[in-house]
Amino acid sequence: MSKKSRKADKRTRYKKKKSIVKTIILFLAFEIIFTGVTVVPYSLYGPFTNVRNTIISTLMGTGAHKYMAKWFFSDAKIQSILQESSKSEATTKQSKNDVIKINTDSDITRMQVDGDGKFTANVLIIKDPNRVKIGYAAQIGYVGETTREMAKRYKAVAAINGGYFKDTSPNKQSGGVGAIPTGFIMSNGQIVYPQDNSNWSEITSEEENRALTIDKDGNLQVGGTYSPDQLIKSGIREAVITEPYLIKNGKNTIQANSVSGTNPRTAIGQRADKSIIFMVIDGRQGVKLGATVGDVQVLMHKLGAVNAACLDGGGSTAMYYNGEIINNPSNATGERAVPDIIYVEPK
Repeated sequence: MSKKSRKADKRTRYKKKKSIVKTIILFLAFEIIFTGVTVVPYSLYGPFTNVRNTIISTLMGTGAHKYMAKWFFSDAKIQSILQESSKSEATTKQSKNDVIKINTDSDITRMQVDGDGKFTANVLIIKDPNRVKIGYAAQIGYVGETTREMAKRYKAVAAINGGYFKDTSPNKQSGGVGAIPTGFIMSNGQIVYPQDNSNWSEITSEEENRALTIDKDGNLQVGGTYSPDQLIKSGIREAVITEPYLIKNGKNTIQANSVSGTNPRTAIGQRADKSIIFMVIDGRQGVKLGATVGDVQVLMHKLGAVNAACLDGGGSTAMYYNGEIINNPSNATGERAVPDIIYVEPK
């Protein structure tokens, strides 16, 4: 074979290899695009209702991504899905959870609870309820702070992120500044947000029905109905707006329309002896996606809570103890700015 023929043969083989590689790349690209285009519709509209319910309830359980659920279903259909998901959750049998005590002193007990491998809950039990307070951002209404920043400013021994908030900037443009609480905040017997009482009328009746309160005797109550004026007259010491409440006066209270899904969670409760329970559950990390509302209710019940409620969760979930954050916040940029915390003051 001549030198010229060998070169021509080499070029032919090279073109064939190049064509094969190109075909493989195009095939893989097609598979990726096809899978991406079809997997969401198939998950939501296919025969696997449990998958659909989990996706929708998880989206509706976050403050930032509820709008995505409405891309696919009407409000009425979303409510139907949430009811179906919650009914299934309410009938789930209580599972065995392993409790590991990490640290115990005379005032605060720290422990971890394994949720059957699905999640790990960090728990603090505070003996004296009168040490539990609500703290708030220095520029509340304008810019929030992280749980760690507020805890350090208040010289807190422990803290968790607080109630729900509107994740917009003061000019109503989406900005994620964590500055504007939902409804109101009361701290040390004073309404600290809205600071101007002329704005109290803007608080909706729905928000007033979701108050979590601590009175001057250290009694924590959930699902109360209060206007700011009523809080002041009732001798309430601390209050935030939150949902859903999990246990009220010793009875489980998951409602049929409770927003669920698997997410990072923050919750607070109180035992019969008046000790306060702080709980955070991480999620969105590897195979551990978080917990459902039902999971949190079960854990609170096992820990002896007679009153308990979820606080803001998702990317806001954070627990501070002895100078550091002891959980792993799921927010991509680290700790999220929030308007308020619930903390344990120093002795």
